[in-house]
Amino acid sequence: MSNIVKDISSIEIETLDNIRSSKSANTIRAYKSDFNNFADFCRKNNFKLLPADPKIVSFYITHLSSTSKVSTLKRRLASISVIHKLKGHYIDIKHPLIIENLMGIQRKKGVFQKSKNPILINELKEIINIIDKSEKNEI
Repeated sequence: MSNIVKDISSIEIETLDNIRSSKSANTIRAYKSDFNNFADFCRKNNFKLLPADPKIVSFYITHLSSTSKVSTLKRRLASISVIHKLKGHYIDIKHPLIIENLMGIQRKKGVFQKSKNPILINELKEIINIIDKSEKNEI
């Protein structure tokens, strides 16, 4: 009987280790930081933290919107969602109150993707010629 308990205990430890290994250290650090920030917001405003109401999450996003990029707001939403799941709660981050608010913030801020110009064929040929010359010099 004690063998079974010992095996279950080691399986539990290994399972927890696997869960920790599922995300990079930086991702875990970001989740913790983001959720702690959300927890502070809830505490200061006397809002229930878990499970969070979509209206409160929407308020939080609005609160951050003046100093944060939209990509940061999206990451914070993802962090709130992940922590809720890990704690056994559900939060619908696609709830209309959250999504419509985020879309409004996005429109106000004007989110632009910075794209790079493609390399032109003449530039590519120059690069190939330089590589060819350097290889000949090495021989």
